[in-house]
Amino acid sequence: AEWPLRPGTMHQPWASLLVAGIKKIEGRSWYSSHRGRLWIHAAGKQSSTAEIQAVEEQYRGIRGHDLEFPEYYPSSAIIGCVFVEDVVPSYENEEENSSEYLFICKDAVSLPVPITSKGQHKVWKLGKQEHSTVLDQLF
Repeated sequence: AEWPLRPGTMHQPWASLLVAGIKKIEGRSWYSSHRGRLWIHAAGKQSSTAEIQAVEEQYRGIRGHDLEFPEYYPSSAIIGCVFVEDVVPSYENEEENSSEYLFICKDAVSLPVPITSKGQHKVWKLGKQEHSTVLDQLF
């Protein structure tokens, strides 16, 4: 994979649900021309057990009760990646109704070991050391 890898920061539990392939649409208030592999960075704020349970229940309603949810929801870390097929203006859907733009995602991959990282806003460039650590886990 060529440097730089491009991550986007998300809050938990949505970040982990995206890299687990449970969440397939991510909403944002801003447009991005980015298409292709997008690394997912889980923001530093930790979610409460109640928040996680509520979101898991929402996705059981969307995807069915046979889902395998992540065992834990790490924060301040690169946790995996998805392939962004497109970024489109919002349309009615079950996952994301309050955002102006929707990132349509597929081919989710969770990293075996999250990589600690502070993250940044929007889509950003991963530093060379983090880049190397990510690739070491995948290849």
